[in-house]
Amino acid sequence: MFESDEIDALVEKARTGMWAPLARAVTVVENSPPWEVSVPRASRPCHIVGITGPPGAGKSTLTGRLIESFVDVGERVAVLAIDPSSPLSGGAVLGDRIRMETHLAGRPGVFVRSLASRGSHGAVAGATRNIARLLELSGLFDVVLIETVGAGQTEVAIVEVADTVLLVTVPGLGDAVQTIKAGLMEIADSFVVNMADRPGAAETARHLRLAAGRADAVYKTVAVDGTGVDELRTGLQKRWQALLDGGRLAAERAEKWGSDAALVAEAWVGDCAASIALDPHEPMQNAVERILKEAVRRWTS
Repeated sequence: MFESDEIDALVEKARTGMWAPLARAVTVVENSPPWEVSVPRASRPCHIVGITGPPGAGKSTLTGRLIESFVDVGERVAVLAIDPSSPLSGGAVLGDRIRMETHLAGRPGVFVRSLASRGSHGAVAGATRNIARLLELSGLFDVVLIETVGAGQTEVAIVEVADTVLLVTVPGLGDAVQTIKAGLMEIADSFVVNMADRPGAAETARHLRLAAGRADAVYKTVAVDGTGVDELRTGLQKRWQALLDGGRLAAERAEKWGSDAALVAEAWVGDCAASIALDPHEPMQNAVERILKEAVRRWTS
């Protein structure tokens, strides 16, 4: 098991300005099953922002602009960019870092890491939770931006990781009924109409305001030239301060702790199921019982 003292040693080296130890720690966590990683809670929380939305909405460009905006006002930023894995080879292009290079120029204090989704559901990589906690534990960052794989309306796992979820959309993706469907709409804290210089942006923003029930939850941006990004960053900072001042952050993170445990348990049981031979002709109840017994045996051995 990758224990907290090993993490602490790598994090201490990273605090001296060495990115390599932190990058190694991220690699170990990424490649380890979730039940083999123990990341202690940080004494100082940082704002974990999930950026999700449909493919083609400009999430990578917007993330790059947010990096600029946060760094230019003195915030320290880490980015986790999730790329889809091939269902055949398991590989991933990991191209988000390349698209962000322009925005990283002259900003050497930004830590960016691409992660392969590796078949995880919900548009985030399976190790994202532990890696986000690791970055928070380092004490090196004020904000962690997590850009998800292009997500559909039911892929909402980012809400279990992020303190704030941004749903990025663009004009012309659907009518009012499509806009207010359940799924991502229900878990987003703020909405961004990107490419807001296109026709239909005002109408899309209006539909989102109606769905959200408040006007201050919707922002319009043109990420390619940075229009509206500073306003979005200011809104994120205000929300973070409200979470801290009202005690909501601790309460919301406590609620997610049980979900985290359930996800680790699910992964553990799945791994146990893959290790035993099941008879396709036996009753399903018997198969489930065998899997659970194997899970208990391995967990307590």
